[in-house]
Amino acid sequence: MEDYKYGLKTTRSANSARVIEKATVAQAAVGIAPINLLDEPQAAVNTPIIIENLADAQALFGKCSNPAYTLWQTYFASLKKYKVAPIVLVNVLDPDNPQHVTAVGSKDYTLEKGSVNIKDEGILLDSIIVTKAAGDTPAKINEDYVTSFDSSGYVDVAVTTTGSLSGESTIKIGYTKLNPDGVKAADIIGGVDENEKRSGIEVLDEVYMMHNIVPAIISAPKYSKDPAVATALEAKAELVGDLLNATAVVDLECETTKKIQDAKTAKDKLGVFGRQTVICWPKVVMAGYEIYASAEYSAHMQYAMMQNAGIPTSTDNTEAMIEGICTEDGERKLYTEKQCANYLMQYGIVSYKYQNMWKTIGENSAAFPDEAAQNQKSIKGVAICNYLENRFKTDYAYQIGRDTKPAAIKSIVNDFNYMLSKMVPDYLAGGEMEFREDENPIEQIQEGYSKFRVHYADYPTTKGMDAEFVWDVSDLEKAFYGGDNE
Repeated sequence: MEDYKYGLKTTRSANSARVIEKATVAQAAVGIAPINLLDEPQAAVNTPIIIENLADAQALFGKCSNPAYTLWQTYFASLKKYKVAPIVLVNVLDPDNPQHVTAVGSKDYTLEKGSVNIKDEGILLDSIIVTKAAGDTPAKINEDYVTSFDSSGYVDVAVTTTGSLSGESTIKIGYTKLNPDGVKAADIIGGVDENEKRSGIEVLDEVYMMHNIVPAIISAPKYSKDPAVATALEAKAELVGDLLNATAVVDLECETTKKIQDAKTAKDKLGVFGRQTVICWPKVVMAGYEIYASAEYSAHMQYAMMQNAGIPTSTDNTEAMIEGICTEDGERKLYTEKQCANYLMQYGIVSYKYQNMWKTIGENSAAFPDEAAQNQKSIKGVAICNYLENRFKTDYAYQIGRDTKPAAIKSIVNDFNYMLSKMVPDYLAGGEMEFREDENPIEQIQEGYSKFRVHYADYPTTKGMDAEFVWDVSDLEKAFYGGDNE
């Protein structure tokens, strides 16, 4: 059955394009966080939460410094290193999912001054069961004992002076804790259940609807090295919320792919080749932590936009706030520019080089080398196209449901052309929106459907420059015998 024509849509080609966004943009990441540190852990499961600063991240997702929690990698790179916001985080680690938790049986703990510190991460406070060392009757929380998290995320258990544990030197404690390893690719991919509840990557559809923020960059650090997750991200980037375009930043595994020469084979196995996708390899070292490159690159891309009046620009050959790159086993790597060009860039893979400082290297999307058009092969070119398309969709959504009349059409054309004119020549070589009679027959108009055409061109990213240096003997002759020389 043919789709009923309603709402806004865009199409693109190598020579003409169309049209995009004005709402505040952000990056959005799907992964796991230490939600046990929150008062209501379940409230932070499969819901898009906006983070504006580090305090928000710690309050809404828990304070920690453990890269095993992949969303920590995102907010560390974004908020601590690049200092960019907002970011949107979707946690899938679910205390109600038996695979996502681990039960720890009761054992004896010796009290010191009436308290004990349980040095284990991920403990769910409401799961703690305390009994006397010689008994099995559970003590009562807030009556016989109290619990709290310390600054490291461990749990302090203190007995009260008036409760049933008063005077005990040893108590038994059992609990349930989060199990990050229990989160699998299927949890990240998610879906929509019989109650129409979204989970995983599908939650990204709610970001713009709920918060009026365009998720221009989407990622799933670590998990995106799985082909199924990478494919799901790539598909979602094509149309987030059935409306917006995004860039999907994914990781290329570096556990078995330890040599740069093997990266192309790894890309083929990953199986993503879309214009909307950026593939990163290997991991990076940031402030001593080994994190997935997709977390760094997403923050870097957002930072570059922030420094460019909110308009996408290339990150190629720009400073990356890292101290090195490494494979999954921690082995540090260092590649020349030529190695990166020959084994990564020409296959649409982004990496890092060191020239007095660490820099990103690569500006080709995953569609390269199969695609040659600027708005297909170039990461910046795709992002510019997304920017324009999303601008059109968000700026003129109000017109849906209104009268299709000449004044409204003219207003849209004039307004969009004014926006394009402000982007020329700094960000675009040129741009113009048209409403063409031959593309809008009266039969189409009477159905309330209008088509606009946008011509534009962004500047290609400089890939190289050549200069020829000629040793010229005539210059030597002039120095000795010509001119005013004596």
